[in-house]
Amino acid sequence: MAEEVTELHYRPDRDAIWKEVIVSQIKNVKNWEVEWSFQVDRYKKLEEGTAKANVFSKSKEKVADIVDHPKIPTTSNGVIGWLANDRRFSLEIFGRHANPIREIYKNLEWPIEGCP
Repeated sequence: MAEEVTELHYRPDRDAIWKEVIVSQIKNVKNWEVEWSFQVDRYKKLEEGTAKANVFSKSKEKVADIVDHPKIPTTSNGVIGWLANDRRFSLEIFGRHANPIREIYKNLEWPIEGCP
């Protein structure tokens, strides 16, 4: 069976807590300039320094080499693998079959009993 919902009663301490929160926020706003205004000065100096250094000017960007692709084949049979035969577009940079990594004990010529 579901629990019955009880009515929320008025509690005067809730208003007191809320009043404390508001009073502390007002106090913090007033004290912020005294305690943290040096941060504003630092940011102003930083902005002046970056304006003098011209940091945000356009930098020289590297332009990628443009490769002329061969024409797309007219037949659907020619579309399949039309770039695969060209070495420039090969994804297999280590050849057709890469050699698997051998075990370390074989590379160092250790006996297998000495390996954990």
